[in-house]
Amino acid sequence: MACASVASATEVGINVTTTTGFSAPKVTAALRASKPAWVRVFIVWGVIEPQPGVYVTQQIQTYQQFFDSLPAGTKVDADVVGTPAWANGGSSSIATPPVNDSAYATFLKHLVNAFHGRVNAWEIWNEEASPNWWTGTPAQFASLLAAAYPAIKSADPRAMVILGASDPTFLGQLYTDGAKDDFDAVAVHTDTSCDVASPYDYEYNQDTTVVNQYFFLGFTGIHALMAANGDGAKPIYMTEIGWSTTPAECTTGAWAGQKLAGVTPQVQATFLQQAYHCLAQPQFSYVKAAMWFELYNVGTTTDQLDNYGLLNADFSAKPSFDAFEQESRNGDQLTAPCGDFNGPAIKIVHPTPDLRYSGKLRITVTASSPANGVRWIRIRLSKNTLVQFVSKTFPAKFSGSLVWGSASKLTPGPHWITVTVTDKLGNMSSKRVRIWHVGTTKGAKRHRHVTHAALQAFGVALAPPSL
Repeated sequence: MACASVASATEVGINVTTTTGFSAPKVTAALRASKPAWVRVFIVWGVIEPQPGVYVTQQIQTYQQFFDSLPAGTKVDADVVGTPAWANGGSSSIATPPVNDSAYATFLKHLVNAFHGRVNAWEIWNEEASPNWWTGTPAQFASLLAAAYPAIKSADPRAMVILGASDPTFLGQLYTDGAKDDFDAVAVHTDTSCDVASPYDYEYNQDTTVVNQYFFLGFTGIHALMAANGDGAKPIYMTEIGWSTTPAECTTGAWAGQKLAGVTPQVQATFLQQAYHCLAQPQFSYVKAAMWFELYNVGTTTDQLDNYGLLNADFSAKPSFDAFEQESRNGDQLTAPCGDFNGPAIKIVHPTPDLRYSGKLRITVTASSPANGVRWIRIRLSKNTLVQFVSKTFPAKFSGSLVWGSASKLTPGPHWITVTVTDKLGNMSSKRVRIWHVGTTKGAKRHRHVTHAALQAFGVALAPPSL
């Protein structure tokens, strides 16, 4: 993970709200100054097609004019969401699935033709794993995809069809429901509510080495899931990344009332640089674009959603706008590691390699992890004997030591002692040393084995053989 940075292969993009921003001269000026490779917009189905087959031409023209105002070569991602009441059985919630998927497909085909190939990617829905955006089942969404994909491709074969951002569980179910052939790429969102952690920070899901989805690097788990389903060659598009600059307290999730919901404007700029730096690493080349959410603050309150912008609500620039412009024009300039995925360093102090011994054996191990702290040290003495040292404070350096009396019972010849260590996050490393038993010495019977009481005296938890 500590590869030297190169110019980012992940293209830089921005979300632009489809309201006053389309006509604001300062928005146009900001886009021309920063020259993002991608611009993402939302298109709400019912706003353009309020009745079956009735299209609001003025709305379509507004989008066309905005697209025409973009710097030459800017690619467009259009996210089409929201079922109108006439198409969802009369529900007032636009998160309700359409009764007939063909209605959505027909609408998409009309848009593709209306924009004459100006839209490069069509994103099917938004965060459909959330009931705020989709109240149907994964199977219903898979059916929607199956209708949308050929409708878009028939009108513009070159257009990319992006699956809206889904969490791992929802995405896994889509694969089960046969959706694999109905999208070209997967969208990922990292603008998590109350997120104040650096892109470099992460935690694994319990008992796994899969990064939790609520950390920036959680996209690695999505890609692993794609690869497990034969889709490893398909790209990921981060259609929303971002950190809010609200000074308000977090009010949602497990951290409600325990931390702030946002970061300072300067930290927002720093995290933006770090995020694009992470995506510049060659192992993440499958992430083709990352689109900041969003260009400007959509409100003047301290609500978290009102404060994701690179620009304030009055279109004055935050420090993050300059950082974004530098990323877009000049690429990644950072060199630090993106996350520390290295397991702790292990030093087997004793026994030394190829030590020849008889009788009892002294074993001393030291592990160090300055960045993440050491969680535990496990020493496998033999097939059925495992000793574990556990720390609850995750020190940067941690040691374990014991005297193994039963070493005298080993058959003469070579044997291996294996040491495994994990850090606080779950990163693991191992090391082993070979020893040679040359027989017992006089009096060795007094040290046949380390008793349970003796192990407790050393602060050791003896694990069962099954571990």
